[in-house]
Amino acid sequence: MSNSRIISNPSYFPALNMGIVYRNSLKKILKSPLPYVILGVTILADAFAYFLWPYVTNMGNISIYYESDTWVVLTMQISFSIFALIGATIGETNAISNEKIYILSKPIKRGTFLCGKCLSTLTVAFLFAMPTILILIGIAVYELLAHQQNIFDITQADNPYAIFGSFIAILIFSSFISTIWKYQTRGGIWIITCFGILLTYVVLYPMLANVWESDFTVIARFWWLFLPIPICILLTCFGTALGSYIFIKSEIES
Repeated sequence: MSNSRIISNPSYFPALNMGIVYRNSLKKILKSPLPYVILGVTILADAFAYFLWPYVTNMGNISIYYESDTWVVLTMQISFSIFALIGATIGETNAISNEKIYILSKPIKRGTFLCGKCLSTLTVAFLFAMPTILILIGIAVYELLAHQQNIFDITQADNPYAIFGSFIAILIFSSFISTIWKYQTRGGIWIITCFGILLTYVVLYPMLANVWESDFTVIARFWWLFLPIPICILLTCFGTALGSYIFIKSEIES
């Protein structure tokens, strides 16, 4: 087989095809108004969880809130749910059913196409999640420098590895699931599903483990922060594999 034939057929270069899909998808997402709406919702939720609620409950002294051993519960409830909403909304924006025609018009494998779509969703989801991450890091740095208080106190199970690991796992889960399954279902379903799964977790776990109680254990708090990682990884692996298989094997009408 001649080199000219290989170069003239991009299907021999999956990474090149994936890059094309990735760049085109990024442009489409960033031109859509819906992701910016969810970004605004995220900023409002961050303002409430990280500033307004601490200010109100501690009579103007936000530091008291973050120096307590219960700050992580409310902020993580809101952040976990919002991160699921970010990934799912961007994924549904990115995946449009009539885009399947693109596969018929280009020498591209369906798996390569899906991979490019998922990665572009995840990229924007991380970008839109950065305000929350930076706010939390900024608060931690301020408390450490101004009050010598480490809000990521591992001895109290406020584990930064579990917190930020859960953020990443939730973003991957909601981004991949919503992008892949949007091609099989109507719009909005996976926004509700991803958000609902995380909302169920953040409501039920504190109730079952008595996280709100003043004497809740360090072990209970650790699992509160850590469990989204294995849960989201398992759901992502299963949902991505099944959704990709259905997409690859399905008939595509032009």
